[in-house]
Amino acid sequence: MSHTWPFFNSQFPQAEYSSGADHVELVKSSSTTASGQKGIFGSSPNTSSTNLTTREAKRLSLQVNQSRSFGKGETATSGPSIAQKGYRTFNPGDYMYNFELPLDSHLPETIDVDLGSVKYELEAVIERAGAFRANLVGIKEVMLIRTPAEGSLEQVEPIAISRSWEDQLHYDIVISGKSFPLGAQVPIAFKLTPLAKVQCHRIKVFVTENIEYFCSNKRVHRMEPVRKVQLFEKRADSPPTSTFPGSTMRIVSGGGVPYDLRAAASRGEQVAVQDPTNLLGDLSGDISVGPTEMEFNVQLPSCHNMKEKDKQSRLHFDTTYQNIQVHHWIKIVMRLSKPDQNDPTKRRHFEISIDSPFHILSCQATQANTALPAYSSPDAMGGDTRRPDCGCPGAPVRRTSPTGLVPTLASMGRSRANSDVTLPSPALTRPQQAHIGGPIDATLQRPIHLLRVPSFNPPAFEDEQPPPPLDTPPPQYDTIASPTNGLADYFARLSDAYDEDSEGESSNRSRVEIPLTPGSRINSRSMDERRTWLPVGD
Repeated sequence: MSHTWPFFNSQFPQAEYSSGADHVELVKSSSTTASGQKGIFGSSPNTSSTNLTTREAKRLSLQVNQSRSFGKGETATSGPSIAQKGYRTFNPGDYMYNFELPLDSHLPETIDVDLGSVKYELEAVIERAGAFRANLVGIKEVMLIRTPAEGSLEQVEPIAISRSWEDQLHYDIVISGKSFPLGAQVPIAFKLTPLAKVQCHRIKVFVTENIEYFCSNKRVHRMEPVRKVQLFEKRADSPPTSTFPGSTMRIVSGGGVPYDLRAAASRGEQVAVQDPTNLLGDLSGDISVGPTEMEFNVQLPSCHNMKEKDKQSRLHFDTTYQNIQVHHWIKIVMRLSKPDQNDPTKRRHFEISIDSPFHILSCQATQANTALPAYSSPDAMGGDTRRPDCGCPGAPVRRTSPTGLVPTLASMGRSRANSDVTLPSPALTRPQQAHIGGPIDATLQRPIHLLRVPSFNPPAFEDEQPPPPLDTPPPQYDTIASPTNGLADYFARLSDAYDEDSEGESSNRSRVEIPLTPGSRINSRSMDERRTWLPVGD
């Protein structure tokens, strides 16, 4: 795909009086200044340059300085035109050209993997006049990011898993969302209900990446080895560990936390538990035996984190390009043990794995970049209006563009009032995610409320009020379909009507008459006339 914008050409008719720029700001040392020609969508203040020095004239090519004859109404003092000279002199200053290009949605985004890449480049060329003057060429890579659709439910629809393991443990796992950008945190809620004396020793969270390549019209296919990156691990006998800094966890209820330390554990602080070998607490007694609720905020790798890691720990966002496809799965592994049936003094260890498809977006596809601005007054916003380059934590701040270069409401107001007051842009609002809010506190970040908890004290069936009886019961069937009235004799009367029409028809006709209406009889209202042929000679 390629597209060319011809911003300026000396052979264009408008080259005689304008540089073709949408906005021009000349330096103060320039002799050519015009207040009326400055501003957005203003023409260039340059005029046809005729005062050339001797050194500049010598540097011109022979094609430019070729002799010509003067036409009618042309004098020698007017000089050659821009099209005849083949160039135009641009005075020192800033020349700004606006351009745009709608892109098809089927185009692939910017991809950079080991065995393939897709990139887009913007190239600017300035062709200078003169035989020995090299052209100026500048190339800048343009990032194309694929963002979720406005009606996509992947960011708000959770992944809920509810299963039982061998009648020993019932676990409920909720992942608050199906797609997250790189550098974001993935909220995961656990509710582990022991059904026997089972132990949970550790919980790990992984992300697996699958990369496939297709070429030669998909006749050649190659798949890289599955890349498995551990994001988070929580052991019963040690504090939680995170591969990338930023992950947090807290114990909401249970887990063998003493009563006086539950508030500290719910805030995410590291507290001493009763049984350091079991995440579910001490199940040997009958006291404080119940479900354990934990919440993890698992940190996805960011741009600068992946640069410091090796190649096996780097992740690429999901792509669906026909030649390069990248997709991810989230994997939760729990290490469990139960007493051996033959020898109760020993325990048998198991690992259960829960996998689910998982979409990873680019770090640029954050909600601050994709969501619409809030309908708030710009006067309420103050201070710095700079934005980071991406959604990664610790990302560099994006360079703020001058307000005079963008035709905003502030610049239009300045052009009318001729003032220098700048209005800061309003902040971007973030839509509410699935793990924020609940039936009790609307600001509490707990996805565990999405789980449906059964009621242990349901009301009795007698407490339910029955529906009121009908005052007028429905009529009996015999009163509607009776031989004397109703619809019982409808088909009998219809058959008699057909028999009366068929009695008047003649059965010995010389030609076959095809009925013009559906059925076995001829419609009497149809125009069916017998046709006769006249002799040829008459």
